[in-house]
Amino acid sequence: MNDTYILAPFSDEWILWNAVTSIFIFILVYFGGNLSKESNSTLVKVMLAVMIFEYVGIQAYYLDKGYWTVQSSLPFHLCRIMWFNAIVVLITRNQLAFELLLFIGMVGGFHSLLTPELTHGADIVLLIDYFLVHGGLVAVPLFCIFGLGMRPRRFSWIKSFVYFQVLVFLVAIIDYFLGANYMYLAEKPNVNNPLLMGPWPYYILVLQLVTLLHASLIYLPFYLKKSFFINE
Repeated sequence: MNDTYILAPFSDEWILWNAVTSIFIFILVYFGGNLSKESNSTLVKVMLAVMIFEYVGIQAYYLDKGYWTVQSSLPFHLCRIMWFNAIVVLITRNQLAFELLLFIGMVGGFHSLLTPELTHGADIVLLIDYFLVHGGLVAVPLFCIFGLGMRPRRFSWIKSFVYFQVLVFLVAIIDYFLGANYMYLAEKPNVNNPLLMGPWPYYILVLQLVTLLHASLIYLPFYLKKSFFINE
């Protein structure tokens, strides 16, 4: 049974879960920016253990509850791809992976928190998992900046957007052959989001422009404070 569950923006439930998630993000970033290098290294290991356990655990949960399907449970939604990308960043400190997480993954995570859509229903396990993953996509890039001292390269927001198009193309092919809707490339999500404009495929083009705009806004503080860039 895959019943979509939507949390109405500014409902009591929405406020509660987003408030808890915001506190989690603040605590992680605050401690990341104030711990010693050795303590931060330990914190990274804990984060990695949680992230890996989350994915294995939620897949097992889907199977146990009969929620798992090829069309909805493979790791091809943007936020799930970025979840794996975040793991790569924490393990390798890869610069390209970090920039994708910062300019693409964080945008996806942020908007998913604003308009939550749970595609397998909404028991307590699924709610915790949803807000852990999408809150994590906001928290991890901020932790990388304030805790690990990582910085983007010049014009990396544009380069990240170009690489994002490769992901969109590959997932579109997967959707076609599986009859799936990963990255919502085949059909709009059912959430009440004013940025979802027009029918298919026009809403995809709008979301692309919105993603590019958000990436530029994230890039702006680094541009204004040029010493924040890393040397290329």
